[in-house]
Amino acid sequence: MGYYINFASILFADAPSTEMPETGKNGSGGVFNPQIVLFIVGFFLLMYVFMILPQRREKNRWNDMIEKMKKNDRVLMSCGIIGTVHTVSKEKNEIVIKVDDDSNTKMTFSLAAVSRVFDEPNDKK
Repeated sequence: MGYYINFASILFADAPSTEMPETGKNGSGGVFNPQIVLFIVGFFLLMYVFMILPQRREKNRWNDMIEKMKKNDRVLMSCGIIGTVHTVSKEKNEIVIKVDDDSNTKMTFSLAAVSRVFDEPNDKK
């Protein structure tokens, strides 16, 4: 129990007393420090600028890419498979891609698996 008393005495060592301060002395003691508040606000501001804003921009970029995706676009999936979009179902949150033109092989993925939509047009042979 002595540990708690010592901790409390350290924590509130600068706490203002209930007595009236003497004239000529600064009566503003206490634990509150405006520098700590500024540090905490600055920390959260930096965290917002360097962590949350870039994630928000990336999410908006990805949503725009998914909205503009259409049939016959070339896509790269997160697992490394490159294929051509056959159908996109935003209601089911699915995409069907054709991975082989010769055997007409199609695979179904979640829309979240799309990493990139290539800009170059699909060259027909």
